[in-house]
Amino acid sequence: MCTTTDRNPSAETRLINLRPAFLSFLAKRLGNRAEAEDVFQEFCVRVLTHKDQLRDAGRMDAWLYAVLRSTLNDHFRTTGRAKSLREGVAREATTGVTSEDAAEDMAVICQCVRELVTDLRPSDADLIRRVYFDEDARTDVAADLGLRPGTLSVRLHRARAALGDALAVHCGPCCRDGFGDCACGARQRPAHAAGL
Repeated sequence: MCTTTDRNPSAETRLINLRPAFLSFLAKRLGNRAEAEDVFQEFCVRVLTHKDQLRDAGRMDAWLYAVLRSTLNDHFRTTGRAKSLREGVAREATTGVTSEDAAEDMAVICQCVRELVTDLRPSDADLIRRVYFDEDARTDVAADLGLRPGTLSVRLHRARAALGDALAVHCGPCCRDGFGDCACGARQRPAHAAGL
């Protein structure tokens, strides 16, 4: 005679019984048994942490596979971000080429930037003008200044940081979360911003 426990086994029992199937599912998609084991461990933790959320024990297997796919997707997102970050850092260090982002797109940056660039140190202002306003290739700028591309990237990062600080002082809270055009250029610039 079949008991209720046999018909609706616990999450722990299904994890044990279906372990080979889960690992096979993960190994096919990851191409690496060790990585599959790591994801399986994360999956087990999620299942055991959230097993009380399963309302229908008869749908245990469907729920387990949904959690497994979610865990795998999260793993892909995490490893994808880490890989992109590693590639970006390596690219910037070797070539001085960085990924474009909204802060570097002069079409969406606050129009106060052009005015505030003149308040930066001359070397910082020159870098900002050449790379972002004139759109000179970073490799050409580095060669003109006798710098390695990685050194140029560091100097450019510092120049952008100084410009960001000046913009935050000039524009105020509207630039706290980014440097989108705030249309505050008509306001008087604070006296202390001129010394930046």
